[in-house]
Amino acid sequence: MKPEHWESIIAKHLDGVATIDEVADLSAAIEADESVRLLYLRMARVHAALATSPTGAGRVVSLLEERPFWRTGWMKAAALFVVGFAVFAMLWFGGNSLVVIKDVNGAVRWTRIDGKTRYFDSAGASVSAGTLESMTPDSSSTLTFADGTTVIVSGQFNLMISKDKGKLLSLRKGVLFASVVPQAPSQPMRSNTTTAELTGLGTRFEVIADQAQTKLSVNQGRVALQRVSDDTSVEVQAGYQTEALFTTEAPLQVTAIPNPARTWTADLEHDVDHGRWLPVESLLRIELGRDIEAGLVQEKNAREVYAERLSNVPDGSGAIFAEPVRNQRETLYFSSLSAKRNALRPILLSAEARFRIQGKVGLPSEIVIGVTAANPERLTPGRFSVERQVEGDFDIEVPVHELHTATQRAVGFELLSWFCFTTQREATLAITGVELIGN
Repeated sequence: MKPEHWESIIAKHLDGVATIDEVADLSAAIEADESVRLLYLRMARVHAALATSPTGAGRVVSLLEERPFWRTGWMKAAALFVVGFAVFAMLWFGGNSLVVIKDVNGAVRWTRIDGKTRYFDSAGASVSAGTLESMTPDSSSTLTFADGTTVIVSGQFNLMISKDKGKLLSLRKGVLFASVVPQAPSQPMRSNTTTAELTGLGTRFEVIADQAQTKLSVNQGRVALQRVSDDTSVEVQAGYQTEALFTTEAPLQVTAIPNPARTWTADLEHDVDHGRWLPVESLLRIELGRDIEAGLVQEKNAREVYAERLSNVPDGSGAIFAEPVRNQRETLYFSSLSAKRNALRPILLSAEARFRIQGKVGLPSEIVIGVTAANPERLTPGRFSVERQVEGDFDIEVPVHELHTATQRAVGFELLSWFCFTTQREATLAITGVELIGN
C-alpha cells in the first residue's frame, strides 16, 4: 500500500480512533515492512511533540530538521507500542484467560485484539489479552491475576494487558494501583506508559499516566523506572516517588511521598478530564452578545461594558460545560476533574470535610455529585455519590460523609477524581468552582 494509506491509519491509531481491523493491519505491516516501522516511529515522535509542546508547530519543524529520529531515545516511545502490537497479534487467537475482572464501578469495555468486545457494569468475568477502557469518567475496575496480583484502574483509563515473559501492562492514560506478589526474576511484571517503562518483582505502587507524563509512587518494595526518551533510569523505593516526562531537559528525581492534604481547590482549566472548558473572557462575550440581542446593551457601548464586566471577575476563572458520554443504557452529561494529575500531595477525604460546588443550570435539574476514590493500603476502589436538586446559579456544599456506595462511605479514602452529571441535556450544566474544605 502507498505511504499515504499508512499515514492515515497511523494518525488514527495515535489519536485513539483506529478500528480493530486497522490496528491488526498496521500490526502486520509494522512487523513485515521496515518503511512502515520507520514511518510509525516518525509520526509517533511528531504526535508526542504536538501533545507536549506549548508551541507545537515550531517544535514539530525543529524535530523534522534534527538528526535522524531513529538514532535518538524517542524511538523507544513508539517501540513500546510496536511491541504491544506484536504481542497481541501472537496472543489473541489463543483465548487463554489472563485476568479476572473482580470489581466494576461505572461501566467499562473489554476489547480483544480480534475486535470482539464486551461491556461490564458488574464483576466476575475472566478475560484474555486485550484492552480495558472506561466508558464514563467515573469508572474504575479491579483486576486479579491467577497468582494473586491485583490491579486497580480508575478514571478516564485505557489499559492493554498481555503476557510477554511475564505480565505486561500498557497504560495509555489513567490512574493505576498495583499490588504485585513476588515474581520470578526472569518474569517480572512490566508496566509501560508513553514516557516510561516500569519493572517490579514484588511491590505495591501507583501510576498516573497520560501522553505527556508518568508519575510513579511506591508504597512497598521497589520499582525500576526507565525514561523512554533517553533511557535514563532510577530505582524508586517504598515511600518515594518520581516523574518521567517526554522531555529530557530535567534529570529524573526521586523524592519522598509527602503527607496527605485534606483540602483541595480544583484548577478547572488544567484539571478537567471531561467537559468543555471556557475561560471567563469567552463566557462574557457570549453573555454580552445575548444582552445586545435582547436590547439590554447597545452595540456602540459593548466594548466598555465588556471591559467593566471583565474587571469584576478573578483572573483565570471560567466554567466547564458538561458534555455527553454514553454508557450501555443512557446518555449522561458529564463534567469531571482529576485530583491526581496536577496535585503535589495525596488528598485524603476526612469525615469533617465537605465539597463546595458552584455552577449554573438553565433549568431546575437533578444532578449527581460524586468522587472516585481508593484505599491504596487495601487496594479498594470506590465510586461515591449523592444527588442534589439545583436551579439557576447554585452554590452548594456536600459533606464527605454523605458520599456513599451501596455498602460504604468515602471517609478515609484518597481522592482520585471529582465528577458531576445530569441526564437532562437541556440543563446545560456548567461548573464554575470546586473545592474540598477541611475543618
